[in-house]
Amino acid sequence: MPTTPPTRRPRILQVVSHLALGGAERVALNITDALRHDFDFHLYAVRGIEPGELGSSLAAEVHTLGIPLHLGARVPMRFGGVITSGIGLTRVVKRVCPDLIHLHTEIPEAAYAAMVTASPALRAIPVVRTIHNTVFWKFWRALGRWCDRRLPHAFIAGVSPGCVTAFQHLREESRAPAPPAAITIFNGVPSPSFPQPLPSSDDTQPVKLVFGGRLEEQKGTDLLPAILAQVRPPPRGAQLVIFGTGSHETLLRKLAQNSPAGWSLELRAPTRDFAQQLSRYDLVLMPSRYEGLGLVAVEAALAGVPVVATDAEGLRDVFPADHPWLAKPGDSTSFAEKLQHALDQPSHWREVALRSQIFAQSHFSIGAMSRAYHQLYHQALRLPSENPTAGQSPRTP
Repeated sequence: MPTTPPTRRPRILQVVSHLALGGAERVALNITDALRHDFDFHLYAVRGIEPGELGSSLAAEVHTLGIPLHLGARVPMRFGGVITSGIGLTRVVKRVCPDLIHLHTEIPEAAYAAMVTASPALRAIPVVRTIHNTVFWKFWRALGRWCDRRLPHAFIAGVSPGCVTAFQHLREESRAPAPPAAITIFNGVPSPSFPQPLPSSDDTQPVKLVFGGRLEEQKGTDLLPAILAQVRPPPRGAQLVIFGTGSHETLLRKLAQNSPAGWSLELRAPTRDFAQQLSRYDLVLMPSRYEGLGLVAVEAALAGVPVVATDAEGLRDVFPADHPWLAKPGDSTSFAEKLQHALDQPSHWREVALRSQIFAQSHFSIGAMSRAYHQLYHQALRLPSENPTAGQSPRTP
């Protein structure tokens, strides 16, 4: 008897700015890993691979997943990058023939807008946009409005409620029609496969604190000199290790050379296993002015390490309502006060960490995120609803 050929799985082209230090790239790979048994994924990095260990390790991870990787040219936006990125995306789209394009952050959106301006027929491909920050198109607002007007049909997913609000503000300015959907899908973070930290029994060693992320204004790293100057470390001292690169690196190296009394400071390059290293520390610092969703805070919570952070858009969402150490964003004195309270109460660290861990486990699972994107993809593709197997790959908790 003749048999019916199997239906081809929908082909999804994920588009990220580049493979480098950033939450958007990590989220795109988590979605790809969780849903690769239901969809055929391709990944396009508009500006290629960032030089260094982190970029090469992300590329190796893509290769391990068996996902075709396409790379664009590293041309800055202000030097014609919008045009070259649009040309590059057009070539990839025509080669891959995706059923759906998934854009992550502003640079991919600019590439898409340039592409459909030159090739209007490509607008027929369904689009999903994930908004990864609560401050959206901050530096190129006019360009953001231009891009948004070329994406009226896109389905919107914000990684926090503040991200959806940021998109809505841009949509009001661009005056494009209302989107077919604008929802919140919290990022999922894999549960750690390493032992939880044990309470330290050695009160002679310095307290170990850590920061991980871009050394930029958004992350509040320029506030660290004023913060440390106002905090009295415990008699055993305090060590702050910073993993990251960025425009504040020179400032922080000067601070490391002349740290306040009782403090020691060390700068290290970003590392691919930062989440696995968190359990070595007593406290995580996040003096962010804003976030999309504070993934480092989620990783710390899952690792059982308490966090001193800010009550910033996109960051407050990752903590339970009674988290005691949330400072005013952009205020070094407020952050120093919260950090001082944390350092003065080591007996509370385990209790605070446990509450955050329970909250993170219930709100930021890979399974919940992947199921939500599975449904959104089907909605954008106008496929029938089904009981998805999303979130059942071996790495999913």
